[in-house]
Amino acid sequence: MLNSDYRDAAARDLEKADAAYGAAFKKAAMDMERLHNSRLTAIRTIQHMERYIVALANRPRDFDRQLGEIRLRYVRFQDTCRQLREAEQRGQETAVGFGMAGALGGAGVAALGPTAAMSVAMTFGTASTGTAIASLSGAAATNAALAWLGGGALAAGGGGVLAGQTFLALAGPVGWVISGVSLAGCLLAVNLSNQEIARRTEESVAAIKKEMERIKEIDAQVLCWNKETKALSNAIMNRLSHIRANRKRDYTAFTDDEMNELVSLFNSTEVLSRKIGETMKQ
Repeated sequence: MLNSDYRDAAARDLEKADAAYGAAFKKAAMDMERLHNSRLTAIRTIQHMERYIVALANRPRDFDRQLGEIRLRYVRFQDTCRQLREAEQRGQETAVGFGMAGALGGAGVAALGPTAAMSVAMTFGTASTGTAIASLSGAAATNAALAWLGGGALAAGGGGVLAGQTFLALAGPVGWVISGVSLAGCLLAVNLSNQEIARRTEESVAAIKKEMERIKEIDAQVLCWNKETKALSNAIMNRLSHIRANRKRDYTAFTDDEMNELVSLFNSTEVLSRKIGETMKQ
C-alpha cells in the first residue's frame, strides 16, 4: 500500500512514545504515593511534639496558640484524606463524580497501589481524585496528542465517531496505557490514508513527548517535597528525643539554652505542618 512504510514507522514511534509516557505517569503517581506516606509519618512526628508540649507545665501561652495553628493544618489534611476514602468507598457514585478522568481514576490509578489515587489528589490539592488525575495527565495535551482521531471513526465496539469521542474523553493516552490498550492498534482502525495517519501520528508523538516532560517536572517537585519532608520529620524527632532527655516537666526549670532549643524545635514543627499541605500549582 502507498506510504505503508511511512505509516508503520510512525506507528512504531507512537508505540515507543506511548510506553515512555505511561512509564513517566506511573512513576509520578508512585512517587506521589511515597510523598503521601511521608506526610502521614510527619503528622505522627508533629503529634509527638504536640503531646510533649501539652504535658509541659508553665509553658508560654504562645505555645498553645502555635499548637492550635499547627493542629489545624494537619487535621485539615486528615479530613481531606478521610473524605477521599469515603468517596472511594461509594464506588460507582464516585466514578461518575470524577468526570473526564473517571475511567482513569477508577481503574488505572487504582492498579498502581491502594492509595495512589488519593495521593495524586492530595498532591494537587483537589477535592476530586478525578480532577487531580486530569491535572496530572494533562487533559488538553491528551486531546491534542490524539488529534488523529478527529478525521475518522474509531472502531471501538462498533460505536463509530461518537464512541471514539466518548472513549477519548474518559481516558486519553494515559488511560489507554494503563489499561493496556495500544494507541497504535487503535490508530490503524481509523479510516484515513496511510500518509494522513503517519502525519497525525507524528503530531501525536510530539504532543505526547511534550506532555511527558511536564509530568517529569511534576515528579521532580514531588521528589523534592518528599526529601524535605522526610529530612525535617527525622530531624524533629531526633531533637525532641534530645530535649526529652533532660526529664524536665516544667518549662520554668529549663535553662536558657534549653528554652532556645525548644523554641527552635517548635518553629521547625510549624514549618513541617506547612509542608504537609503543599500542593502543586495548577
